[in-house]
Amino acid sequence: MSDDWPRGEAERIARELWQGDLLATSVAVVLEAPGSTVVSGAETLETVDEHGIWAPAAQAIDSGWAAIVTQTCDVVRAIDTHEHLQVMPIVALDEAEWKRSLNGRRGTHFSLPPAEGVGIEFPAIDCSISFPVAKAALAHINVQTLSTPMDPATRVLLSHWLMRRIGRYAFPDELEQNVLHPLRDKVTRAMGKNSKGGYLASSLLGVWSSTDWSPAVSLIFLVDPNRLASLAPGLDAGEAVEELVEPVRRSLGKTGVTVQIEATARSLTGVSAYELMMAHRQIDIDVLPSGSFVAEDEVAQATAGPSDR
Repeated sequence: MSDDWPRGEAERIARELWQGDLLATSVAVVLEAPGSTVVSGAETLETVDEHGIWAPAAQAIDSGWAAIVTQTCDVVRAIDTHEHLQVMPIVALDEAEWKRSLNGRRGTHFSLPPAEGVGIEFPAIDCSISFPVAKAALAHINVQTLSTPMDPATRVLLSHWLMRRIGRYAFPDELEQNVLHPLRDKVTRAMGKNSKGGYLASSLLGVWSSTDWSPAVSLIFLVDPNRLASLAPGLDAGEAVEELVEPVRRSLGKTGVTVQIEATARSLTGVSAYELMMAHRQIDIDVLPSGSFVAEDEVAQATAGPSDR
C-alpha cells in the first residue's frame, strides 16, 4: 500500500459527500479548562497546551452519528486545501418536537428524514456543539459515512439554518423593545388562528426587519404561497399584514415613539437578495410553521440549475 493511498481514498470518499450527510462517531471532543469547569471529573484531565489551561474532554454522542455541516464545496476540496470537516451531533427527538423542528423552524434543531442504518425514527441535527474531524480520517476502514436522504431544496434550507444560527443579528435595543418584541408575541399568538393574520402567520417562512433604529422601520413577511393558497385562497395579504403589525403600532403609540412601520408580505420570487441579505436581517421566531415541506416548488426551482460542485 503506497503512502498516497490513504489521502487519495479520503478525498475520493469526500467527493461523494454533501453538507448534511452523516459521519459515524460516538464522541465529540470539547476543550475544558480543568481549573474552571462545571463538568464533573474534568479536573483530572491532562492539559495539552504549554500554559496548562486546556484539556480535551470526550462528550458522548448517544446516537453514534454526527452531521457534516461544512459547506459542500469545501467538503469536496483536496485535503491540502481544506483539511477538516465540521460536524454537529445527531440527536433523537420525539415525533412532536421533530415536526416542530422541520427545516430548522424551531430552536437549535434541524430535523432530518430518517435514514436507513441510523436507527433513529426522528433524527435531528443539534447545533449546540460543533467540532472538527480530520478529513483524512475518512480513509480509516472503520470510519463510516452515510448519505442523508434530503432533496436539494431541503439542503438549501439546511444551509440557511446554519447561517442563521451562526450569523444572528443583534438588533438595536430600541428596535427590539419597541417593534420586534411585540411583533414576535403577535405572530406567535396568531399562529393557527382562523383570522387573516393567523393564516398569514401559519404560512410564514420567516420575518425580516431593517437593521437600524430610525424614523422608518421596514418589515418583510416572507410567505410560502402554496401554503397560504391552501389555507386561505384569495386572502388580502395587505390586511393580514396590518393585523400582525397592529400591536406594534399600538405599542409605539403608548410610548409616544414616532416611527413609521413599512410592512409587506412577499414570496421568495417577489423579494431581492439585496433586500433579504443586506437591507434586512431575519428575526428569530422559534414558533414558525412546519409541515411536509416549506416552499417546495419555489426552492426546488431555485436549485434546479447546475451544481456548484
